[in-house]
Amino acid sequence: MAHLAGAGLSPDSIMKEYGPNQYEVVIGPEEGVRAADAAVIVRELTRATARHANQHATFAPILDSASVGNGVHVHMSFLNADGEPATYDADGPCGMSEVTAAFSAGVLKYLDSILALTAPSVVSYLRLIPHRWSAAYNNLGFRDREASLRVCPITAKDPISIARQFNIEYRAADAAASPHLALAAIVHAGCQGIEEGLTPPEPTEEDLSLLSPDDLEARGFVRLPEMLETALDLFEANDIVRGWFPDVFAPVYLAHKRAEIAHVIEMDIVERCAAYSQTY
Repeated sequence: MAHLAGAGLSPDSIMKEYGPNQYEVVIGPEEGVRAADAAVIVRELTRATARHANQHATFAPILDSASVGNGVHVHMSFLNADGEPATYDADGPCGMSEVTAAFSAGVLKYLDSILALTAPSVVSYLRLIPHRWSAAYNNLGFRDREASLRVCPITAKDPISIARQFNIEYRAADAAASPHLALAAIVHAGCQGIEEGLTPPEPTEEDLSLLSPDDLEARGFVRLPEMLETALDLFEANDIVRGWFPDVFAPVYLAHKRAEIAHVIEMDIVERCAAYSQTY
């Protein structure tokens, strides 16, 4: 905690997680791109502290396909021009303000095409399956840890405190992603939703993996890509998403990631997990 505070961050909590030797590190909110900067600082401080103790810290998406994965949960809230909370509206869907609802709808609409940036490793897709406390469909959940986008639980009681604490959480990300690219993709998708005046779907409460393909389609839900190759193809095919970035970005990124796929193609799952564990 002292190291985080010394780096100019606002420590929140460090807690033991479900997996073997797995921990969750939470820091306080930051504005704009500073949030991505802070994520990098947390990682490097963690690695340095581990090395000092003759340990190895890894942020790989998953270490064992039979165990739990490691996600990065991006919590977002909004302030208006006066610095006042703008995320919450008691009369909005699940308590979301108009801007939050449109932003959420944009994230969900473009989710399958930004996944290549927020879950960008081959082993990321071992985690993004039902019943792993991660994300498998483009759904909005009300306090649902299986949703790709979640309206988070709050502890506040009075209206002012509720408005300040209220937030939404993007769960289809992991630490193989560049925090800056992941944040850019999520924010662009949300802003696209605002520009298009989108409305979010009804929040899910049931296990979507039990629904038939026809039922999923009727409700506007799609299974997220199940391999990096598919995610890259969807990113490449989406002119709107590619247009959020400089023209030179997509060809370079796609070439890099497809070379990564080719590098691990002959490895089995255990070898792939080990390789990513050492890399991240």
